[in-house]
Amino acid sequence: MLDLIFRETCPACDSPVDKKERLCGECHSGIALIGNLSSCALCGIPFGFYKDGEDGEGSGREGHLCGRCLTESFSFSKARSVALYDGKLIEIIYEFKYRGKLGHGGFLSGLLADNMPYDAGKLDVVVPVPIHIKKLRSREYNQSAVLAINLARSIGVRHDLFGLRKIKDTRPQFEIEKEAERRRNVKGAFSVADARIFSGKSVLVADDVFTTGSTSDECARVLLKAGASGVSVLTVARARWT
Repeated sequence: MLDLIFRETCPACDSPVDKKERLCGECHSGIALIGNLSSCALCGIPFGFYKDGEDGEGSGREGHLCGRCLTESFSFSKARSVALYDGKLIEIIYEFKYRGKLGHGGFLSGLLADNMPYDAGKLDVVVPVPIHIKKLRSREYNQSAVLAINLARSIGVRHDLFGLRKIKDTRPQFEIEKEAERRRNVKGAFSVADARIFSGKSVLVADDVFTTGSTSDECARVLLKAGASGVSVLTVARARWT
């Protein structure tokens, strides 16, 4: 009886859904998963994602690098995203991140767990991209921490919410267009509470959206400096950047 009164609803459109479903059929069909697309072996961008062809030669062949990764380097060993930052997913992530709809975190974490591209047995710890204390006081939660906690529990890996910290209150990355400026914006913005926490550990950094990778890369750089054996990145969505 209670199931009839308190129906499960789609986080994107509030339509009734079965308990086993994370999203209604219509909204689910509007989410473009990346897993079945050929992508860059390093940054994970799907080949053909940019209309101007900046994803490089050899598009569509597994194991190849995109044009950007052929000329630039990253501290993380690999970055992967579950879906394209488009359609309904933009709305869901926005409401989760800025409008306090923490319930969306369950759906988004489920997307990560259901489409996990890494071998959980080779991971030691999952950490979120941290936010500065000023932003935390204003927002009252870190959306990446919600994702990290739920994902870690789903795949049976330890999570650490406080080992990686943001010590510099930076300008929001979405306000910055040039990648060089994005990198400068987050340079020195993160630190580890105790290097022993990550020494010799394989770390997975979890976040909501990957755009240029500047933030994730700076986190990876700091973690490697603290002694991590390797750093991988996993985000819900991959955003277009030109």
